[in-house]
Amino acid sequence: MKKFEPNKYICYLYCLIPLLVNAVLNYSGNEDIWYIMKYGEIILQKGFIHTDVLSIHSGLHIVIQQGFSNIIFYLIYKYIGDYGFFLLCELYICLYLYIIYKICMLLSKNKVLLSVLIATITCSLLESSFITPRPQLFTYFHLLSIIYIMEVFYKNPKTRLLYLLPLISLLQINLHASLWYYLFLFMLPYVVSLIINKNKNVLRILIIMVIMFLVGFINPYTYENVFFPIATYSSVINQYIMELYPVNIMSSEKSVLLNSVLFFFIFFAELLIYIYYKKGKLEIRHLFLIGGTSLLAFSNLRNIPIFIIGTLPLLASYLQNMNWKVKDEYVDTKKCWILFSIFILILAGLNNYRLKSDVKEGGDFLKENYNQDIVVYTGLDYGSYIEYLGFHSYFDTRAEVFLKKANKKEDIFLEAMNLERYCVNYKGLINKYKFTHMIVHKNACLYYYLKKDNVNIIFDSKEYAIFELK
Repeated sequence: MKKFEPNKYICYLYCLIPLLVNAVLNYSGNEDIWYIMKYGEIILQKGFIHTDVLSIHSGLHIVIQQGFSNIIFYLIYKYIGDYGFFLLCELYICLYLYIIYKICMLLSKNKVLLSVLIATITCSLLESSFITPRPQLFTYFHLLSIIYIMEVFYKNPKTRLLYLLPLISLLQINLHASLWYYLFLFMLPYVVSLIINKNKNVLRILIIMVIMFLVGFINPYTYENVFFPIATYSSVINQYIMELYPVNIMSSEKSVLLNSVLFFFIFFAELLIYIYYKKGKLEIRHLFLIGGTSLLAFSNLRNIPIFIIGTLPLLASYLQNMNWKVKDEYVDTKKCWILFSIFILILAGLNNYRLKSDVKEGGDFLKENYNQDIVVYTGLDYGSYIEYLGFHSYFDTRAEVFLKKANKKEDIFLEAMNLERYCVNYKGLINKYKFTHMIVHKNACLYYYLKKDNVNIIFDSKEYAIFELK
């Protein structure tokens, strides 16, 4: 049996670090999960619907772009609860660790410690704010699989792993269609590299990519799902949705600032490695992948994990000739590994309340005291949980649903943002929609106007209040 250097249990201990981080983290701020699970319930009851049933707006055309993800999340929460999401994230972190390790071993010519360290660091950085129970969990693994398959193909053009690419396309379009095009973006650097090198095998890849594209139409919404991101794109949304903001270290928004600092830290750390380590060789396909994912990350915060996935594993190739001094000693860490794993499971059990909403207490109050016939005004961040409870809300985190380009009826997005932020024609809109209740953040101008109008407050919290209109 081939000797494993360094000791394998030491490597396992490194890999447990991201699993420990996940056990400590709390998935607060993930408001999307509530409408995602509600969609999952509706799909199981009624099938894949084409008209919105969550908001107060009637007749809005919808395309559910993560249909099967919705079902998975709904069933996990129904039968396992919060702990089920912990286990799902742990499972996918293990998959990330494994596939990144395989990529790095391939690129570094089997440098074990280098591969383990890069896998551990990559996963730990992803967990800083991106590993949450959302469809992106599946997308990250698919993108890493694309890198691995394409790297294997570069070394062995006859590999049968290429036949998995259409399957990845099928899974992606049904689990997270909005990022389906990223599969092709990750393949593009390899295609360009093959063309530059006049490699005849590029034809095989192009044929596979055509098949992948055609396979994308195998979904409940066929062509609508495929072209939805392009057909409904609007720069208006980018101005209001925080995860679509460009990186900005001068931002007053804490989340934008922290994620921007994280991006620049990783970006400049990698840049310094490429500048000062002279023994490495940067492959042209890697240069294109690094450049492309860097541009994506600069464009908006949502692409920072895409940048991490598309750049960090490639360091294994560049650093493969670095001398790693490892003592060839056996250290009995097997017991430590087992005890550490048990500790992670216990810690996660103690921190089992892993999902919450900013409006949970107020929403639960409405659920206990009112029937579902009430007409609820909510801003962007509060609507999803209210809809999960069975109420119909004015607005929620499904931003594109409220664009006329997507819903084929009317533009509600700007109306909602103008009402939430600037109180434009607030009395007219209250009369138009006949709101019975309004959930309003205390920093919003609506709060001050409604207080001034002596509207009755039936629920008061530190961050928001619920007004009842007569």
